[in-house]
Amino acid sequence: MKIRPPAIFSICALIFFIVWVYVAQDWRLQARLYPWAIGFPMVVFAIIQVILDLRGYKAEQTSDGAPVDFQFTKDIDPALAKKRAIVMLSWFFGFLLGVWLVGFPISIVTMMFTYLKIQSKESWGLSIGLTAIAYAFFWALFVKLLTLPFPEGRIFAWLGWE
Repeated sequence: MKIRPPAIFSICALIFFIVWVYVAQDWRLQARLYPWAIGFPMVVFAIIQVILDLRGYKAEQTSDGAPVDFQFTKDIDPALAKKRAIVMLSWFFGFLLGVWLVGFPISIVTMMFTYLKIQSKESWGLSIGLTAIAYAFFWALFVKLLTLPFPEGRIFAWLGWE
């Protein structure tokens, strides 16, 4: 067993998740649900990773020796890849702007529908159906089951509709 940089990183990640889970133990149930739902599995995965790193286990390399599965230069023109990345980042930041302006529940519906209809060019029926399913899942899980409060968007605050 040798302590190499990957093992040090894994040990730091393990410590982080242990502290994360420990700090949340005194919180009320609703507040600690997220840290525990993410933290406990991550502690298990981090322990496994520390053991693998301390034993010196290395994953098998692909035939071309690439460190990642996704590469811009293999089959796609770099200009096209850059354009696609910009489009995706635009959708992401547009969603964040929507959450800030009109709130999370409205932004989910708007983002889901517009992405399916405009970007994916799906039919009206599929776009509306998948949007309704996504919103129903969001509403049932976060609003009804977890009773998470979502702040209103800034537009409603500016108009005095809070």
